[in-house]
Parts: sequence; C-alpha cells; structure tokens
Amino acid sequence: MLACCCVMISGCSNQNIVPKKEASNVVDTYGITTFSVTIDTKEEKEALKASFAEKKERSEAEYLNKKQEVALHGKKALEKIMDAFDKMEPDPEAEETELIKSAAEAFEFKDFQMIRLEITFKGYDSKEIMFSK
Repeated sequence: MLACCCVMISGCSNQNIVPKKEASNVVDTYGITTFSVTIDTKEEKEALKASFAEKKERSEAEYLNKKQEVALHGKKALEKIMDAFDKMEPDPEAEETELIKSAAEAFEFKDFQMIRLEITFKGYDSKEIMFSK
C-alpha cells in the first residue's frame, strides 16, 4: 500500500526529473525518446511499471517493481531502465512480439499475464502494444 501512495504523490513532484545529459544519452545510445511498460502477473496488477520520456523542457523516469518492492525516480530509475535496454537491445524494426518478449525478459517478468508497451524511437512512429497470455 505504501508503494502505491508514493507513486501517486511522486507524480506531482520533481523527483522524476532526469538531467538533460542522461536523457540525451538514452536517445543517442538506444534511439528511444519515450518508453513505458506495465506488466501484470497472476498475483499482482501493475507488478512492474517503468517509464522514460525525453522532452525539451524536462525529461523524466520512473521505475516501480512491486515484486522486488522497489520504487525509483529520476536518475536512479533511468539507470534501472537503461540496464533493461542493454538486455533488450531495442530495435525500431523489430516485430511487436519480439519487443514484448525482450521487454518481459529484460525486466525479469517472463511469467507475465499481460504486458503493455509503448515505445517511440527517434524518427519513427510511436508503437503501442498490448499482449495477454
């Protein structure tokens, strides 16, 4: 319950802000300008929520993993998300099923019930994918 309250409160604060240099690094390294993933398991709705958005005025990142009881914001959240990107090896030309599979594995949720993925690669249209088992 406490983790949920923290997330609602954090939405109104500046703790999700990522320094411009780190945000630019994500775009330069992975080609991703926005990313959001939500994973439900049989036991827990929104067992994982992670997001990153690079914007001109301010970039933000947030990471919440209920299974591990971890809630990170800003730079620390971005580090966790970038670790997952390293495992995912995101590709704008990848098939949707491959993006879903690689995201679930990268965030260590192979046994998910439902996954929602929104990803925008620089120079590409945004992809919104939902997959349920």
